[in-house]
Amino acid sequence: MDSLPVELLRLIFEACDVASVRNLRLVCGTLAEVGYDFLLPSHFTASSWRDDISTLHAIASHERLRDKIESVTFNFSKVDEYSARHTSFFQHWTIEPEDRNNLLQNAWLKYYELETATRGMPAFHTRAAAVEDAFRNLPNVTELEVTYTKCPYDIELLKDVFRLRGCRKWDRADACKNINAIVSAIRHVRLSALTIDQLPLEVFRLADDRRHWFDCARSFANLSRLNLVLDPPVNLLPNARARAINGLGHVLQFGRNLTHLSLGFHNYHAPQEKFPLHFKEFLPNFTFGKLTDLKLEGMSCSVDDLRVFLLRHAATLERLRLGGKGLASPYEPSIGGVHLHEGTFRSLFSSLHGKLPELKRFHMEGDMEAGDVMTASRELYKFHAVTDDNWDDVVRARPPRRSLDSLELERYLIHGGPYPKLVSPGPGD
Repeated sequence: MDSLPVELLRLIFEACDVASVRNLRLVCGTLAEVGYDFLLPSHFTASSWRDDISTLHAIASHERLRDKIESVTFNFSKVDEYSARHTSFFQHWTIEPEDRNNLLQNAWLKYYELETATRGMPAFHTRAAAVEDAFRNLPNVTELEVTYTKCPYDIELLKDVFRLRGCRKWDRADACKNINAIVSAIRHVRLSALTIDQLPLEVFRLADDRRHWFDCARSFANLSRLNLVLDPPVNLLPNARARAINGLGHVLQFGRNLTHLSLGFHNYHAPQEKFPLHFKEFLPNFTFGKLTDLKLEGMSCSVDDLRVFLLRHAATLERLRLGGKGLASPYEPSIGGVHLHEGTFRSLFSSLHGKLPELKRFHMEGDMEAGDVMTASRELYKFHAVTDDNWDDVVRARPPRRSLDSLELERYLIHGGPYPKLVSPGPGD
């Protein structure tokens, strides 16, 4: 083996899984040396049921392995056992009782084995110093994801139930502490992409948390991609809401190099409610000078306010998405739409027609409403997805009943012509 070219040895390692790489490195010194680059994947996932913080810290302390890590995911997701057990039972109701019992028993036994190992493990936020020290020694980390919605277990049954929001458990206080610890750590790396799929909005309202984010806001300066889904607390009063949105806007204004921005609001306490957002207070007279991709989801705003914000980015904006899946279950219609509490969609799109010269793609998804509930001119539409967030085509056997797509609106905004008739197809169409 020592006589083989290094290039050929690397090809052999590329075809091996992690266990095979470790075994192959034991053969001789040459293979041990070449195999160093294949010991670790470039992406590291830290789950709450393993002591991955110690592992990450050990990797960061290793002179050769630390350079391998380029992206990190912190998965804090937890299972709501009561809801998940009932849901998993009914999801497999149609199979033979004996097979169903074996499937459920094996899956839940494996889950409890994993959870038992975490009982003596300290909380993540109590190990903030170790996380910060690890990031200080990971020079090549450029992407970070924090998730509370993805299944952390390699158990197919739990992956199925985890797609339902009622089967996930979340502690707001712990989430605030954990995310604050991560924000402290990212000061030591140059992130280009950041994703947080359930961010408590109150971190931008409470005095200590707000000050902490402001101190760390310069970490956003190198970002080119930012995906934030905010979860507003229950009974957020207008003054508190304005303070939180003002704080969020202050932090976002440090992201002057953003090319991709996705901003959504998911109200877990009332999934179909839309968060009232005023862009003139959120990002007053601020423009992301390099923004090419924008997604807005789960918010309510006025036509004039939204129009002004979009036109400020007309010189660079190439892809625009309004709405999304929201908190809908996989089998439910999308509920992450955008509501206009003043004006109409027709007035919005007519005023944008011909004024977005760089626009190449446009997409709408979810429940779209415009106008006062008491007026006859109120608009109400349900759009189904034609593409996903990466602009790849969505393959579906049949779209949801009485929903429409946004292809004609896309044509109107990009190529002009008459304003499309937004009519939902009938049951037999």
